[in-house]
Amino acid sequence: MVVTGTICPLLKLALQIFGIWPDVSFTFVSQLIYLLTTLILQYFQYQYIYMIFKRGELYGLADSLPGTVYYSLTSFKVFTLWMHHRLIRELLTTMDIDWRECMKVDQHLLVMKTNASFSKFCTHFLIYFNTIAGSLYFGGDNLIAIVQILRGYNVTSRPFPTKLLLPFDAEQSSVYNWIVLVLYLHSMSVVYLDNFLTAFIISLVSHASGQIEIICQELKASSEEIQSNGSLAYTTRMLIQNHNKVISFSKNIDRLFSYIALMLVFGDTIIICFLGLVVMTSHSIHIITLLKIFFAYFGVTIEVFVYCFVGEHLGHKSKLLGDAGYDSLWYNKSSSHKKNILFIIMRSQKQLNITAGNMVDLSLETFTSIIKASASYMSVLNAKY
Repeated sequence: MVVTGTICPLLKLALQIFGIWPDVSFTFVSQLIYLLTTLILQYFQYQYIYMIFKRGELYGLADSLPGTVYYSLTSFKVFTLWMHHRLIRELLTTMDIDWRECMKVDQHLLVMKTNASFSKFCTHFLIYFNTIAGSLYFGGDNLIAIVQILRGYNVTSRPFPTKLLLPFDAEQSSVYNWIVLVLYLHSMSVVYLDNFLTAFIISLVSHASGQIEIICQELKASSEEIQSNGSLAYTTRMLIQNHNKVISFSKNIDRLFSYIALMLVFGDTIIICFLGLVVMTSHSIHIITLLKIFFAYFGVTIEVFVYCFVGEHLGHKSKLLGDAGYDSLWYNKSSSHKKNILFIIMRSQKQLNITAGNMVDLSLETFTSIIKASASYMSVLNAKY
């Protein structure tokens, strides 16, 4: 498959490694490795949570639950994308065709390159920020132990990057260091996978936004240029066809990420709530632990914001299409042209959006509601603690 311009090479490589990019020879192997390692690790993680829950240790539950839920949420995302490989192939093929068409017009190519640059910037920002956040969250306890040993303290605890209950005394085992290394590397791979999936939806929405901007430009240009009735009718039909393509593309994005967004709303609400609870219930907290929770909190919050922002952005762009049709010089054209422009305006009033399980539109208002709900649940749990 030809490389599409909106998806940067780094993102494409990551999607190939994790078995999401279609038509890759080693897809089954990478999927099997990730599936087996994640299921085994999740089993021991939930064993630990069950033990803490039986003991009634709220702080221990708040400390271990965010990492476990984050693992489960990321696994659900990647499993969903694996199941929709045909839909992903269709989206990527559409993107490739659109870029081929844009190559014919310099102005269109400039618009798409601008959106591709924005997508690339977001991808690299997410990777840089969450590399720090993931390293601190999954390696923070081990870093604290190393600092205490260097200061000459008598350190007896030997933490793991993730909270889990192994069937043997791993802390006193001779392979403890190897277990820590394997768990840390696996945890960071999950962090990168999650961020690449977030970057993927940014790339898809950026592409759809670029196509809408091109249609807006063509609407303005077609109304200002002096064309024959036949030429104008052909141009208008092409605009309607392109509009229908964008609508279909946006619906496919919603089909792909709708239930992912639904699980993200519930999962990240839990994560944000319990991360805040750890800080509120800690009587004395190490500076590294504080940084660990701070970066993890903002990392998860940024993820929620990105999904809500792209939903808001797509809806805003679709409204602009109706405004562009209304602002065009339609009143100087033939009656058939006026009807076609009216059709575009009416269709754009039903704005394009991304939903959470086909129940809630993702928007900045939804983001605000999620943060408010997390703060409310955090206050209730703190009061009971």
